[in-house]
Amino acid sequence: MDEHLSSHSLAGERLGRGEFVHGFRMNEELPRHVIRWPEHGIDMAFRLIPAGSFRMGSRGYYPEEEPIHTVKISDSFWLGETPVTQAQFALWTQSEKIDHQNHLPGHPDHPAGSMDWRQSVSFCAWLAASKAPELPEDGGLVCLPTEAEWEYACRAGTQTEYYMGDGEAALAEAGWFGEDYDSGSTHPVGQKTANGFGLYDMHGNVWEWCHDAWDEWRYRGSIDGEVDRGRSQRRDDWKAGVSSMIESDQTRVLRGGCWFDSAGVCRSACRHWCRPGDRAGILGYRVCLVRGPEDGSRAQEPNRETGATGDGGRGTRPESDGAGRRMPDLAGAQFPREAGRNFLAKNG
Repeated sequence: MDEHLSSHSLAGERLGRGEFVHGFRMNEELPRHVIRWPEHGIDMAFRLIPAGSFRMGSRGYYPEEEPIHTVKISDSFWLGETPVTQAQFALWTQSEKIDHQNHLPGHPDHPAGSMDWRQSVSFCAWLAASKAPELPEDGGLVCLPTEAEWEYACRAGTQTEYYMGDGEAALAEAGWFGEDYDSGSTHPVGQKTANGFGLYDMHGNVWEWCHDAWDEWRYRGSIDGEVDRGRSQRRDDWKAGVSSMIESDQTRVLRGGCWFDSAGVCRSACRHWCRPGDRAGILGYRVCLVRGPEDGSRAQEPNRETGATGDGGRGTRPESDGAGRRMPDLAGAQFPREAGRNFLAKNG
């Protein structure tokens, strides 16, 4: 896929499941790449998120989410369809003889929990080393998404509180939230409705680590239309090495909310943070694959799958690589001004 194809503005449009937008069908035709561990019967699936622009942030909720500003994602990237599961995470811990206890153990298809940022980065390094031949050519750097990449992928062209719309009814279609801490729990991944990019569990279930260091007032220093600054910092961090990153004490960004958070905390724009060594049971992550310095210039043809046709979720037919199609610019109009200031549960 040519990541440098010209873009169209989708101002005011919602990119829904199965809708045609400028020549390609959201979700159903987005490329899919799968890394497999056949000896364990475990797969890890990724979606190719197209390059484009979007309106980041919100108005009328919390000051750290303002001002709304346009951010450009200059290159496409691959993002895990779901958070890393307990079964996937155990491949690393068992291989490296690492002792880890999930907050709710014994649920292989639930998100891995009690993840700190350092573990998440170390998992990415292990995945890159152990599965290098299976990585897409344009995804040689295995990492956490930047904060901008995460929100861009979560929104999938929407401008609403959640990718299914506004309000708790819309959130209920997309994610797990609002449960009692003592009686509730995480849930199997991929059970709710995917967004237009074919991603699940972006709202609720577990908080997801991003690569970025936390900066409460970062948006105030942003230039409208700028390229995602987090990408260059992430590349520099990886060049410095894993050891340097895991020794850092910088507070890191979290996104998405979790299964017992209020609806407002699970919004696409909501920002949170934790220290890199924090291992609260509600913390998880998903893996991102981006172009590394050593990657070739040709975009990788994704793995092809066989099977029944479907909506682009796990186990469906192979998707088109989109060759010759025009990539969307997901910059939209201003986000809603409605109040809706649900209290922000600060999870330490």
